[in-house]
Amino acid sequence: MRRYLLFVGLLLFAPLVGHAQSTGSVAGTVTDANDRPLPGVNVAIQAVQRGAATGPDGSYTISALEPGQYTIQASLVGYETQRATVTVEAGENVVQDFVMTAASLNLDEVVVTGQGSEVSRRALGTNVSTISAEDIQETPTTSIDKLLQGRVPGSTIRSQSAQPGQGALINFRGITSVFANQTPVIYVDGIRVDNSSSTSFSFGGETTSALSEILTNDIERIEITKGGAASTLYGSDAANGVIQVFTADGEAGETEVTFRTRQGVDFPVSRFFKDTGFSFPETREDEDSPDFGRTNYIENEFLRRGYSQDYYVGVSGGSEAITYNLSGRLQDGSGVQPNNSNTLYALRGNVSADVAEELSVQFNGSYTRSNFTRLSNGTAIADPLTMLEVGDAKFFTGTNNLRDALDMATLPQIKEGVDRYRLSARAAYRPNELFNSSLTVGIDGRTNEQRALFPREADPLTGNTNGSLTRFNRDFKSITLEYRGTISYPREGPVTSTFTFGAQGFRDEESQVWAEAETFALPGTEDVGEAGSVVADELREQVFNGGVFFKEQLGYENRLFLSTGLRLDGNSAFGEDVGVQVYPSAELSYILTDEPFWQGSLENVLSQLKLRAAWGQTGKFPDPFTRDVTFQATSFRGASAPRFDNPGNANLGPEKTSTLEGGFESSFFDGRFGLDFTVYQSRTTNALFEVPEQPATGRGLQFRNVGEIRNVGTELSADVRVLQLENLFWQVGGSWSWNQNEMESLGGAAPFNIGGSAEFAQQRVKEGQPIGAWRATTPYDSNGDGQLDASEFRFTGETPFPVHTGAFTTSLTVQNFRLFALADWATGSEVLDWGSHWASFNGLERAPRPQKFDENGDPITDADGNPVDFSTAEAGSALLQDGDYLKLREVTLSYNVPGSLLDVAGIDQGSIYVTGRNLWAFTRQELVDPELAGLTDTDNVALGGSQSITLSPPRQIQVGVEITL
Repeated sequence: MRRYLLFVGLLLFAPLVGHAQSTGSVAGTVTDANDRPLPGVNVAIQAVQRGAATGPDGSYTISALEPGQYTIQASLVGYETQRATVTVEAGENVVQDFVMTAASLNLDEVVVTGQGSEVSRRALGTNVSTISAEDIQETPTTSIDKLLQGRVPGSTIRSQSAQPGQGALINFRGITSVFANQTPVIYVDGIRVDNSSSTSFSFGGETTSALSEILTNDIERIEITKGGAASTLYGSDAANGVIQVFTADGEAGETEVTFRTRQGVDFPVSRFFKDTGFSFPETREDEDSPDFGRTNYIENEFLRRGYSQDYYVGVSGGSEAITYNLSGRLQDGSGVQPNNSNTLYALRGNVSADVAEELSVQFNGSYTRSNFTRLSNGTAIADPLTMLEVGDAKFFTGTNNLRDALDMATLPQIKEGVDRYRLSARAAYRPNELFNSSLTVGIDGRTNEQRALFPREADPLTGNTNGSLTRFNRDFKSITLEYRGTISYPREGPVTSTFTFGAQGFRDEESQVWAEAETFALPGTEDVGEAGSVVADELREQVFNGGVFFKEQLGYENRLFLSTGLRLDGNSAFGEDVGVQVYPSAELSYILTDEPFWQGSLENVLSQLKLRAAWGQTGKFPDPFTRDVTFQATSFRGASAPRFDNPGNANLGPEKTSTLEGGFESSFFDGRFGLDFTVYQSRTTNALFEVPEQPATGRGLQFRNVGEIRNVGTELSADVRVLQLENLFWQVGGSWSWNQNEMESLGGAAPFNIGGSAEFAQQRVKEGQPIGAWRATTPYDSNGDGQLDASEFRFTGETPFPVHTGAFTTSLTVQNFRLFALADWATGSEVLDWGSHWASFNGLERAPRPQKFDENGDPITDADGNPVDFSTAEAGSALLQDGDYLKLREVTLSYNVPGSLLDVAGIDQGSIYVTGRNLWAFTRQELVDPELAGLTDTDNVALGGSQSITLSPPRQIQVGVEITL
């Protein structure tokens, strides 16, 4: 039997061995001008469509090359593309190193997102942003949402709070819908993944997010389209844009082991609290109070320093036939407030194999386990931070001092565990240089379990005499299947053509089960089944989307490109009378500086100029089952009683967003100065609103495609190489974006409020106004005597989301030292301060309100003759705080240890860094952190801009070490 197996093995592997002996390879190292290795560089031989990405030490290997002469190209975002010609001999390895210099514009950079196939940036008529592996190394963040802050022009990215498990609200180019969240679609290695920003019970408005587990481990690059024409090929799911993450492959050669560790300290940000010296006056006035002298109780006794540690081990390598990249990560941390711990375990693997010369396969897999504890927050009575700040701590806990109140407020245990896995397989078939194709299949699964136990000892907080327990489970699965093919003919000559076609489909399934249990006979009980009273419910949803796409790109002299595309989509949420939806697109790109007449004196000033324009449509499909006539059964007197639920709509279709954009990309003075400009206009038609049915039918509300939404804006980014010497490099950059949003038509529907509204301040949807424009009770002079004597609802002229956003960056390299800093800013919004509203119930004026007069112009006074101010119900405008901010987001100092020192220890590469995040902030007020999205627990679109007492993300100082063996 053993002889038989050996014989079969020789038959299987002999062709591969023979093939390897008749081929050669190219290998080398890519470094920058300061001899630092550059990871993530795309080294490719375009003639045969073979390539590799450099590893942590900057090395690469391209194997299984037939003997002959090849042109090799090395490209990386932010660097000038380098080329070299090599001659490969059978059975030999050619060494070809590259030294890359920084560049403000690289037209040879290859992108994939929104194009259907690999396309050089020179051929793009749309704006696709790219974040490289080097960019990721510059930041201490571990999740993708925080990584994007300040790095993507045209984006608004706002955190929720400092609590673990939360992700940011992400929005590109304005609000395009009022019925659904604005989070872009996210793909990882070609697989659509869960991007929900609300995956749990909120316990006060702040929810956990699926974005927090999309880690920055082993990412080669990230490509971002911001909706519109760049996202057309994604059809009915991409009106909010697309974020595509590509993880790193292994490289042929000796096994490399990379170890990273990071230790950090978190410092709480307390500047937005007036603290107990304000909320409990007796702490500074009453010497007999047990709290006397504790005027900064929140800062000194509630908040604390947090600690974090992070360990990573990665192993990569392989042969000419098969490569691998495996890694594991452990993270543990304690937050800056009680009951805020978190742990994370992550495993990831990637295996690529050349099955034959024309066929390669790749397998990717990852698993993440997260555990964390949280506090009640925001609007919850049990939120200790709110109780301390607004004066409710003793009242709600039934205690007579702050220490006992805090002990009781931290008794509730809110725990959550998340299991997430992602598996994908991809086969690429390239029979020749004219045709290539790929098939990708994969699944993303996420299961989380949340338990919130309010023990018997915390009775005053809930009113339950024997404790309560809330249990929430969510199970999500997304299956993706995609085929893409590309025909490139002719590939050479004055006119070139690339035709891409394919099919793509996904199926999302989500189930939620929750139970609320009360009255436990025994202390320490944590099971729903042991409660005296249990109320439970369940939700199940599924949606399927499938489509085919086609794209033709014509090129002339490699400087003029015209592309047209088409996507045809079907979706299980469409009404039965809707049919297939069509999404067309067109793009134009023209490299003016490649014209012969530009060569010479003109190119010395304006080195590169690309003009581009694009138009395209994309969509957003309705929620599952909103098209259907449905009934619901509820419990009534011990029986299941049916009732009418949804009237249904056979004509229900997707919202469609049409975008026209244009702009240019340019570099001046031999690439020392780069400028990128985009102007766009998008219009969403068939916007979905809940429209009342005829009252006599008793059918309530039904979603219908009746509205129109308009967004116009500009995006500008620039970077300058200030100095570029042998051992000194200094670069600065900046970006600015502007967006104007307007609800053009409600289609006959009445104006309505959406999430974040209060009885005195509303996020209003009204024709002629931005979506969610603030409308608040406003004191005014009703009789012209110059005194405020009445109040009415008025629009404030501001929105819950910023109108202007931008960032500044600088990078300074001196020999082996590098200093990087990033600051981002936003203006043009207002934030509703719920905390000041709660404080007013205790007679505390946290946010000043105007004095109230009567119709005769006399001040209104109380029984003691003291002037009376307008109440918060009458002066909601006083609770809207200025949302402008400027934050120093990141500062990192790194040192690459010289090779002469590392060789002694047998280390290939080593670096040490110190990094800080959220180090400094400027705001125009001191009551709320304007960056925070705040309360996001809403059935409508989450715009943010509405906060209770919310703790800002902490200041972080971290020290890290990375070595490669």
